[in-house]
Amino acid sequence: MSELTQLLSSRWPEVLTFLLVLGRTSGLVISAPFWGGRVVPGLVRVVVAVSLSVAVYPLVKPVGAIHESPLLFLLMALGEEVLLGLVLGWAAQLLFAGIRLAGQELEIKIGLGLAQLIDPQEGGHTTIVSALFEIIATLVFFSLNGHHLLIRALASSYSLFPLAGEKPVLSLVEGIVASAGGIFTIALRVSAPVVVGLLLSDIVLGFVSRAIPQLTIFLVAMPLQLAFGVLLLLLSLPALVWLCVNQLSAIGYQLSAVSLVPNS
Repeated sequence: MSELTQLLSSRWPEVLTFLLVLGRTSGLVISAPFWGGRVVPGLVRVVVAVSLSVAVYPLVKPVGAIHESPLLFLLMALGEEVLLGLVLGWAAQLLFAGIRLAGQELEIKIGLGLAQLIDPQEGGHTTIVSALFEIIATLVFFSLNGHHLLIRALASSYSLFPLAGEKPVLSLVEGIVASAGGIFTIALRVSAPVVVGLLLSDIVLGFVSRAIPQLTIFLVAMPLQLAFGVLLLLLSLPALVWLCVNQLSAIGYQLSAVSLVPNS
């Protein structure tokens, strides 16, 4: 028996505890904003996950004795920990998903839907407005120390969901599905100023076409819609920053509520 095998067998509870902590941390890193993007190299994400696990490990109560198959127990417990980490990261990812959806809606309304860019964050194509909105949301996220909120939520989550303990897996999955509706709410709130303004401009152009039949409204509608839409977009950027601040504050309150649960 090698020295590594002897060490693992003699320190199996500590090794198992660290593996479960690493599973929850890895789920958070995969689903969290910026860390989970494809623009971040895989090696960097591994280093971040391991570093956070090492930092959180002393705060976690070790796993007790195992009375069943160790491998089966490890696989089931690791799956639950990864799912819980994904839920923590998804709470902060909602804002960015809503922002991207709002940018796509505005591009279609303004007339820039065909102008697409390669998005290294998601590995596909994105629109100009979506990329602009996501950059603004990322800057607000880091300026408000959103990554610190996620780390604190990860550390405090062990008070509510201890390692190898009973976890409401079905409730977590239902919560993820139910929270997806918040994406459309955020997208509607972000795109509302520009969409309403362009709708009013459509009504005005309709009255102009009826008042002046000689005017070929289709020749001037698209340039006017584009110019007016870009103007409204620039004027609505402060409101976008304000919405991001409020949404991240709400997310921070939801995540910090975990730390209010007393230790078991």
